[in-house]
Amino acid sequence: ACPHNYPHQAVIGPTCVWQDLLSRSFLPEPFISTTSLASQCGFSMKLDQLGNVMIFASLHNCFAQNVVTDTGSRIMTLVFFTPEEKVMTVAKAQNSGYGIVNTPSRLVVRSPKTTPETYTQSVAGVPMTVLKMSAIFEQKWLATQIDVTAACPMLEGSVYVTPNTVTWYLPWHIDPLISSDQFKLLEVYMGIDGQRLNATEMAARQYSMSANDMYIIVEIPVGAVGGYFKSQVQDGQYFIYYTIEPMLELLWIEEAANEDTRYKVFLPITTPLQYQPPQVTDVPPQIIGGCDHQNFYVLVKYETHGFQTIIGKQILTPTLAEQYNFIDNGTHFSIVVPFSSPDTKFEAIESSSIRSRLDVVLMNQKTKNIMKEFSMSCKFHSTLIECFPNGTITALAVKLNSVPSLNPSQLTLRDPMCRPSFSDDRYAYFIFSGNSCGTTRKFLANVMLYENEISLPEETETESQPENDELKISCYYDVNSTSTVAFYTSPSKIEPRAKSGKGELQVEMRLALDNSYSTFYKLEDYPVSKYLKQPLYFEVELIAATNPSVSLELENCWATLNEDRRSHPRLNLIIDGCANPLNPYQVIFHPVWVDARVQYPSRFKRFEVQMFTFPEDDNNFDHHQLFVHCDVVICDNMNPLGGVCSGQCSSQKNKTKGQRRAVSHVNSFKHVSSGLIVMI
Repeated sequence: ACPHNYPHQAVIGPTCVWQDLLSRSFLPEPFISTTSLASQCGFSMKLDQLGNVMIFASLHNCFAQNVVTDTGSRIMTLVFFTPEEKVMTVAKAQNSGYGIVNTPSRLVVRSPKTTPETYTQSVAGVPMTVLKMSAIFEQKWLATQIDVTAACPMLEGSVYVTPNTVTWYLPWHIDPLISSDQFKLLEVYMGIDGQRLNATEMAARQYSMSANDMYIIVEIPVGAVGGYFKSQVQDGQYFIYYTIEPMLELLWIEEAANEDTRYKVFLPITTPLQYQPPQVTDVPPQIIGGCDHQNFYVLVKYETHGFQTIIGKQILTPTLAEQYNFIDNGTHFSIVVPFSSPDTKFEAIESSSIRSRLDVVLMNQKTKNIMKEFSMSCKFHSTLIECFPNGTITALAVKLNSVPSLNPSQLTLRDPMCRPSFSDDRYAYFIFSGNSCGTTRKFLANVMLYENEISLPEETETESQPENDELKISCYYDVNSTSTVAFYTSPSKIEPRAKSGKGELQVEMRLALDNSYSTFYKLEDYPVSKYLKQPLYFEVELIAATNPSVSLELENCWATLNEDRRSHPRLNLIIDGCANPLNPYQVIFHPVWVDARVQYPSRFKRFEVQMFTFPEDDNNFDHHQLFVHCDVVICDNMNPLGGVCSGQCSSQKNKTKGQRRAVSHVNSFKHVSSGLIVMI
């Protein structure tokens, strides 16, 4: 009879099989594990889908530190059945690769599958490797025999693979392990990598397990969760295969002996190599854009390289790129195109605005195929008609895309002799007075209306011209009262000058969570913790400015160890609007586009720098924190006075490294600082 039940005991008929440690002295020194030593001592190894080595060790492996106990009996003889009897001593069995040890309550037998003492037996048509032996224990006046039997299914003959399914057949009545006719199967479990799965988990992975009169049948879809694909190249061809390690666990009882047996099988399965023809996926570049009150902003994400960029009808040459403020950071490039550029098209005009369209095409340089097309239309404020108090009237006519054959120089007022004061292939500009060029006058209730129109002379009109292709010109003058005012001037001894006015412009610096600049750290989030070389995304904004011509520029930005912006040490990040070339952590400027939050991109500046430490003392904890400060210049775009107001890094060639220039010529000068940023 077997001793008491233990967690690692399996009872097979009258046979007791144990999982325990082999008596070996504890080895504190490293050792090299061979295949035979691993099977003898309770170790196994496999690779996961990333190629990492996974090592499994029994809690009772040979090299675990154990307490030596006196068993009271010793194994003197081993009898192997191959199926012929083969007698062997314990020492010889261990030298042959077997692991055999006994304790007062356990017998442990470990064996490689390929020893001479194993043999193959067909069980319900499934080939199985069988190890059968008896261990004879001897004490004074007493000898005890314990039978040990193990049976493992072979991959060939039990597993069948189709392109879509792996099917495993395991006999549920395993003859070598059963010695009684009174057999009853109690429980069956399935698992992956030694972990049981319940019915819900199996259904989620699309596994199935069923049983018929002879087999327990497991079906696993190729590619299912729990396994993984690996690739392999042979003779210049690409193949893949699928690997998974299912587990079946059976519990049965032989009622005559009133003994139960728990039988567990791990079966690593790898499908045959499957040829995969090469597949090339071309990821096209992406284009996004936006507008402000006078420009188109276009951002192109490269993805696939090797394309030409066409703006309107022109290829983006280096000269044109410089004209359109081309910026390239390796993954994206951006351009800024004025709405009145020759490469745009006018679609419609209204009393105070022009709808302009910009077309961008990305073309494959070799095939000349169009890879991406992008078109964007926006309304831009523009004064088309002006009425002056002295009766002078000016009008601007623009050529629309819908009238490609129009020659603006041929346009006239009602009087065909009144032609444009200036014209080109897109515009015609008229200057006339209210009493000339066929201008009519009407008196209404409280105003006087002057009207004229711009059109083509009748002799130059063609069938392609649309009907009513005229631009109406209307000027209204107030006629409620008439006053005569006399005045005279006298020389002044004091030159007139304007008094200085005072106002408050608010500037704010924020730290964004990522380069989308959509979410920012709040005041309560500081101090913010970052890893070394993790990107920091800063945004500086001019808040609540009402003048659309005002813009914001970064002059100098630097980092300090504490909140005092004048403290030292100091690491310069931006000098005179340009990234400091001597800084090992280079600043990257990011363009700003119109979106739901950004109405005027010129009032924002964004830049990125990697988290760093000050080099003075890397062992000082205080040097693992920093504050970032910036000098900000507020510029008037209608009256640019040079310096950083000419554009970010406009003084690249003339700036002096490490020095700050005077800022007396700019409209306003502000300072901003970030919160505490700590390196972890």
